[in-house]
Amino acid sequence: MSTFAVTNPSTGVVEETFDSLSPEQIPHIIDRAHQAFESWKDTPLSDRAAVLEKFADIVDSRVDELADIIGREMGKPLKQGKAEATKVAFTARWFAKNSARFLENTELPEAQGADKTYVKHDPLGVLLGIMPWNFPYNQIARFVLPNLMVGNTILMKQAAICPKSSQTFQDMLDEAGLPEGVYTNIYLNSSDAEEVLKDFRVKGFSLTGSEDAGASVAAIAARYYKRSVLELGGNDPLVVLDTDDVPALAQKAVTLRISNAGQVCTSPKRFIVLEEIYDDFVAAAKQAVENVTVGAYDDPNTDMGPLSSEGARDEVVERIAQAVRDGATLHTGGEKLDRDGWFMSPALLTDIDPSSDLGCNELFGPAVMIYKAKDEEDALRLANDTQYGLMASVWTTDPERGQKFAEKINAGMTFVNTHMDSSPEFPFGGINRSGYGRENAQWALQQFTNERTVRVKNQQL
Repeated sequence: MSTFAVTNPSTGVVEETFDSLSPEQIPHIIDRAHQAFESWKDTPLSDRAAVLEKFADIVDSRVDELADIIGREMGKPLKQGKAEATKVAFTARWFAKNSARFLENTELPEAQGADKTYVKHDPLGVLLGIMPWNFPYNQIARFVLPNLMVGNTILMKQAAICPKSSQTFQDMLDEAGLPEGVYTNIYLNSSDAEEVLKDFRVKGFSLTGSEDAGASVAAIAARYYKRSVLELGGNDPLVVLDTDDVPALAQKAVTLRISNAGQVCTSPKRFIVLEEIYDDFVAAAKQAVENVTVGAYDDPNTDMGPLSSEGARDEVVERIAQAVRDGATLHTGGEKLDRDGWFMSPALLTDIDPSSDLGCNELFGPAVMIYKAKDEEDALRLANDTQYGLMASVWTTDPERGQKFAEKINAGMTFVNTHMDSSPEFPFGGINRSGYGRENAQWALQQFTNERTVRVKNQQL
């Protein structure tokens, strides 16, 4: 059998391995999840909420440990890892507190022909989660916590480089009192996803990951009539219309881009700047990029850690080099660092052809890419010149102007003077090559429910 492994990106050393599931083990695991569903779906919402509240307390008590685990798995600096764990606890408490009002029956008093018509939001059954390594806890939480409140049960396949954090997530739910089988961490080989999805008792899946993975699993789901949510890549624009402090805005934008070493679906990957401030913005961004301290995940001075794997680092470096060969201007960075682990220097590029690889496709790494726009109309054209549509932002001293511009950008989420925001209070998701469906808020609670229509009429024979 293949193995899931903790390979420390700061050192390149394999620290721990885990055996993956054999196909023969899969039916038993689904049996247990389905049996758990039969009782969990009838568990009072207040009892489900109590589990999530207890889980949040456990997460809060283990923040330092949780951050260290994912630092060793995928290189996230400790400060960012702690913030991720804290966010998971907040998400758990939000769904514990708010799910009941969104899952109440929806009354339809104007429906004719019956004395009463309403819609029940019933759980579907067993769901499969396929989650990535870049936010090992939060990506799981966004899918799992609302669906536990709905009454579904979960089989969770986390990325192969994050086996420790994925099991720890289950351990904390178990400690919080979640019944056996309601949530199961599985070391499932990607090639065996169909073995899970073809089972009639598995009713749907949520995948966050690459476009290729999304297309592959969605095709399997379509074959077996499964409900699905896809959160895929992005080539998100950050549009600068104006500012009264170019250096501060450039620093803010660069900080957003290099967070998690640029390995964020919603990272602002295309900075689009109006020409009247373009030169000053590029100069300030170059300074900000060169001031980034690259270091190990547990170094308190680290701004940016290593990339998640050697292959990920080498791909980013090579694509930057190819962009330069194709005519882009590299102002700084973009090189492997001569040290153990999978480190590189953050890059700044301009003069990128919008029809080139980097112009069209997501670069999952720490590369600031700046485009010049002639005017607001040209900036909007550039922002919408993409087949993705996840997140976008516009930056301006005039919020009303920014709002009007933001509403014209084709994306699932468009923000003014902020970027990379996500929280359980508002929906998260994209359009086009960025996927479909929504996570967070009431949308997460209703993605995997049977919207059952019930009509009651007094008997008249």
